[in-house]
Amino acid sequence: MKSDEWLRFFKQHTDKKLFSLSDLSQLTEEDKSSLSVQLTRLVKAGLVKRIAYRWYENPFAPPSLEEISMVLRYPSYLSMEYALSKHGILSQTTYTLTLVTTKLPYTYRTEKAVYEYHQIHEDLFWGYRKIGMINIAEPEKALLDLIYIRYVKNKDMKAFGIKSLFDDMYIDEISIEKLFMYSEKFPSKTRGILHEIF
Repeated sequence: MKSDEWLRFFKQHTDKKLFSLSDLSQLTEEDKSSLSVQLTRLVKAGLVKRIAYRWYENPFAPPSLEEISMVLRYPSYLSMEYALSKHGILSQTTYTLTLVTTKLPYTYRTEKAVYEYHQIHEDLFWGYRKIGMINIAEPEKALLDLIYIRYVKNKDMKAFGIKSLFDDMYIDEISIEKLFMYSEKFPSKTRGILHEIF
């Protein structure tokens, strides 16, 4: 297709904000190699943005940063500091989108955002809600993910660092009962931190 035909195509599909190469192949009935060449030209011309390998955004319905985060590493959900801030529990503003995935960890840096993906075992990949296109952890799960990943798994933070973070949180917004119930599925070291704080 020519540039003007592509623009008409995207305008006709404003219900869809992100397209994978496979999506476009099905919708246009063109083979992927031909599509790759055409899309590369569109990207170079500044008509379409490629947000990740084989993923393109609709210029007439641009996705939000959170929507983009869902396709950079799949499956994933927003959690830890970002989710806690989004839920109004962490008083600090977070500019990095922190996510949990079953895939290998990775950090994507773009002009508009930093996407930080942390790997978690499949047994702990739960406790999130789907809101539109976006998966976001429940407050209790986001807090447990934070303790487990930053303190237990990666050792990015010391125990006192986790405890001081609690000083910047509106803990009343969290269900303590649910927090401890969810913590039963985490390693004992994660539960140990909770017992020290509560």
